[in-house]
Amino acid sequence: MPKIPTFTSKSTITSQGPSVTSNVQIPLSQNIGTALQPVSNFVQQEYIKERKLEENNKVDKLIADSYKDNENGPQGFLTISSETGKTSNPTDASAFYDQSVDKLYNYISSTKGSNLSRFGKEIFKSKFYGSAAQLKSNALLESRKLQFKESSDVDSDFITQKTIALSQKANGSGLKEIYEAIDQRLDSNPFYDERPQLKKEVKLKYQQFGSVATANKLLLTQPALLKKQLQDGVYNVLESKDIIELSQKADAAIKEQKFQTLTNTISLVGIGDIPPSALKDITTQTLNGRFAGDENLQNIYNSLSTSDKREFRTFVAKKAREKRNELLFEIQAQDAAQKLDENTLYNDVMEEVKPETGFNQKQINEFFKNNSVALDQFTNLNTKIQDNNTNKIVAMSDADLNRNIIGLIATDKINRITDKFLLEGETEPLSIVERFNQGTDVDDIRFYANIIKEQSTNPKLFEKQFTPFYSFLDQTRNLIASDSVRLIDTVTYNKSLNVFKRDMYDRYQEGIAKGLKPIELIDPTNKNYIAKDYLSYTVDKNEIFKSMMENVDKDNNVPKRLPGESFKDYKKRNNL
Repeated sequence: MPKIPTFTSKSTITSQGPSVTSNVQIPLSQNIGTALQPVSNFVQQEYIKERKLEENNKVDKLIADSYKDNENGPQGFLTISSETGKTSNPTDASAFYDQSVDKLYNYISSTKGSNLSRFGKEIFKSKFYGSAAQLKSNALLESRKLQFKESSDVDSDFITQKTIALSQKANGSGLKEIYEAIDQRLDSNPFYDERPQLKKEVKLKYQQFGSVATANKLLLTQPALLKKQLQDGVYNVLESKDIIELSQKADAAIKEQKFQTLTNTISLVGIGDIPPSALKDITTQTLNGRFAGDENLQNIYNSLSTSDKREFRTFVAKKAREKRNELLFEIQAQDAAQKLDENTLYNDVMEEVKPETGFNQKQINEFFKNNSVALDQFTNLNTKIQDNNTNKIVAMSDADLNRNIIGLIATDKINRITDKFLLEGETEPLSIVERFNQGTDVDDIRFYANIIKEQSTNPKLFEKQFTPFYSFLDQTRNLIASDSVRLIDTVTYNKSLNVFKRDMYDRYQEGIAKGLKPIELIDPTNKNYIAKDYLSYTVDKNEIFKSMMENVDKDNNVPKRLPGESFKDYKKRNNL
């Protein structure tokens, strides 16, 4: 049988209950409150730290906001600082800054900072005005810079005006007064009272400015005197390189002055009593160093060095060429002006002439009283017109002859309607006016008077515009009337080409006036082509026949057509 185990207890019975063992010992002199005081202090300190951190964060955010402008409130630090720096008076700038900062502080304290604790408000005030103080110094520095700039600008303007005026005094005598004006101005500026070194530097710059202005004046008028003053140390406020440069310029000006004096006679050619024809002889004498016995000029020439004399000869040749070109230009200008005046008058006269009556001879005499050539030609023209009217003769316009005349005008070989010229096969030169009854009529002469006036007004522009038109007429001639027509009926041939010429020229001029280019007006493929209706100008066979019959009537006394009678009926009636 299994053996039942048995246990034997070794503990004793007691009346104490179960407990937890602790090492906390409270001295008999303390109670529970005093015993827990360290723990309470620790908790309190940690709370204070948290509150300080929270308040500091709020304050830092307010300080950051202080730099920005407030939508409905005062300006922030940055704007206040910027505006302060724009005030040129530091005292006013400081007052403005302080007032603006106080206004900003009061605004933020009463709005965004109202929920701060007493402790937080003290921190905010301290940090706010600390930041304001740092920004103020920079803002006032900008104000002082602006003050200096404005003060410098005033000084500069005053000294500059004085320098300009005084530097013009004869012999450079105004330089001392310039220095005195500089001293007076800078000494009266309180800005420099505490800045003696800056004042010294600024004064030197102004003195150098005055010296250069005075020296440059003498350089133009008295280079020899400037050279002497440079040697005497009058301009020693300048740097050495500037003095050397002025000395070199003075030497060059002295030499230029000598050259101009020696060639003054060349400059006077064409003026007063020295005719243009004397230019060559005067130039030759000057090149050879001879001055028609003028001892003073000879002495100046002898003072030149060998190299200066070589340079002088080059100078003389250049000046002589310039004078020659000047004289040629004046001659050409005078000729051009005379041409324009004459051609304007010719055009005006031709505008008044009537093919039936001619001119008022008294007016012709008055218009051309100083132009014998024109007076003679227009008087003869007037006589021819009146004789034609008396004898019932109609002047005939020759289209081919007129085409040749236009070509000579286009190539600048005819500049007046009174200019005489030869055409192919001719032995006696005649003008456009003189060719009346010999290939030109009144309308032709009026037409040429107008275009030659335009030629005289602006020759280059006229050439650019008229030459293409002449080419156009030459190219379109056979489209209007061929040589075969000319052989059959000269009257119709000439009439058709002349009407076409005048109408096309009017259209061409209208197009040019509108700003169109010549090529646009004479190009058949261009929408602005002036001869789109050229077919209406071509010779009609009926017109040829009509003209032939009229000529026959005149020559052979053939019966005339009855009123309203057709060509068909006319031919039938006269067995033609």
